[in-house]
Amino acid sequence: MAVRPLRLWPLLGAGLFLQLLVGRVDGAAFGLLVASYTLLFAFAAANVATVGMWMVATGVALNLAAIALNAGMPVRPDALVAAGLADHGRAGEVRLAAKHHLERPSDRLPALGDIIGVRALGEVVSFGDVVMAVGAANVVARLLAPAPRRAHSARRRSGALARAGG
Repeated sequence: MAVRPLRLWPLLGAGLFLQLLVGRVDGAAFGLLVASYTLLFAFAAANVATVGMWMVATGVALNLAAIALNAGMPVRPDALVAAGLADHGRAGEVRLAAKHHLERPSDRLPALGDIIGVRALGEVVSFGDVVMAVGAANVVARLLAPAPRRAHSARRRSGALARAGG
């Protein structure tokens, strides 16, 4: 099975560029964040035929849902502690990036927020991040793998050798 080339690369570039701007533009962080995830989702959806890209699209969609429903990504205080970023009772003192806020009782679908503390990375991630990372690893592995040999070419060569007596 041949690997299809990825389509609509500018959407990926624009989505990642907007992610970089989120923390640098006052007053527009939420709009830029939603726009960036929308572009990233569109790129993944346009390439869903690529092995693993459906997982990337799913992860992006989960993160987009959490962010859009809560005007930013909720971060669970216990996850900050688990990641080694805060001590018990002091998670409220951690300075979060522009797209994040501490989980509030009013947040909707908090299970989609950053609830997984990864101490080895010093990061707090969401279920969407995990799904997206697994999908992205699958996509990269597929794109970097050597092209499979065509079965009918091998059969044709072996048939030619048999007819030639070799």
